[in-house]
Amino acid sequence: MSKPNVHGLPQHLRKDEGGYFLDYFIQEGGFKKRTRVRLGQIPLPQAKKILAQHLQAIVENKYLAPEKPKVTFNEAAEAFLGYSRSRKKTFRRDEEFVRNLRAFFGNQTLESLTLDQVEKYVVFRREKSRQARRKEITGATLNRETTCLKTIVRRAVLNRQLDRNPLIGLKPFKEFPRSRTLTQEEYNRLLSQCAPHLRAMVELAYVTAMRRGEILNLRWNQVDFKHRIILLEAADTKTQEKREVPFDAKLVETLQRVPRTLGSRFVFTFKGKPIKDIKTAFRRACARAGIGDFKFHDLRHCAVTNLRKAGIPDNVVMSISGHKTTAMFRRYDAVDRSDRQGAIDRLRPNDTDMTKAAEPEIVKNQG
Repeated sequence: MSKPNVHGLPQHLRKDEGGYFLDYFIQEGGFKKRTRVRLGQIPLPQAKKILAQHLQAIVENKYLAPEKPKVTFNEAAEAFLGYSRSRKKTFRRDEEFVRNLRAFFGNQTLESLTLDQVEKYVVFRREKSRQARRKEITGATLNRETTCLKTIVRRAVLNRQLDRNPLIGLKPFKEFPRSRTLTQEEYNRLLSQCAPHLRAMVELAYVTAMRRGEILNLRWNQVDFKHRIILLEAADTKTQEKREVPFDAKLVETLQRVPRTLGSRFVFTFKGKPIKDIKTAFRRACARAGIGDFKFHDLRHCAVTNLRKAGIPDNVVMSISGHKTTAMFRRYDAVDRSDRQGAIDRLRPNDTDMTKAAEPEIVKNQG
């Protein structure tokens, strides 16, 4: 295709909030095509000089590159959500993150983003959180939202909508992972306060480390009582990888006591319909049991920690729980006082016996 020619159309030097730009028409294939070349916030003499150079380039049949359309955060976010909905099981969390980000960035262009603006967003989110919930937003939540922002920008770069990533160098906030687990006495108390359908789900999570979504969507054809395993397909897991989850004889009894709903393939139902959420029921059971600061997801922490305390190798525990990285696995493995004391006792196991044996002799000498 031949280069477009300018047929004596007037050249214009214009200015808006973004600075000076050239605005002209070129003749291409029998049509007039408007072309803009952004010059930016520069002095007027410099803009005039560039205009003169541009006119000379036209005479020499050379052209400056036309201005690339600027992509707003809203446009890039909508494209990202399309990707998230088609590829990620956790797309609803991404939708929530984008809602929060849109409230601040909105129609701002991606290329105008700066690290300082992200810090202002953090201040904005903390203030909104205090107004709505009177609770300080955590570093973990801020990290999830800013990671979503970085992903949106990075995908814009990959899609050639942005020349460079303006958020390179953004540091994460310090996180304080939850490490809440139950003692055996607390666990027994909790089970005693659960409704029958909830009790089975709590027991399954506490023993196998299955996620809440995996339990709620569990189907009878996935439960193999003969081999005592639950077969999770890739579509059933957060990581989209198949997994075999073993269970013990007690869970066999527990699952066999779960009433089956005629015509339903789901294991856990209520009034004939699959259970969609158990947040309220679980919170009330914890309250009746006198257990505070405990969430259903913490049962996964309990399972991982108990398996580790039982001496199960980390790679075996990870294959059961479905953790893909050791770093994430460590966040679910709670080290407590008994672990630390046990480590010291195992370091010099004979010290305790020697001390006990020496005590009567010391008393005798003193007498």
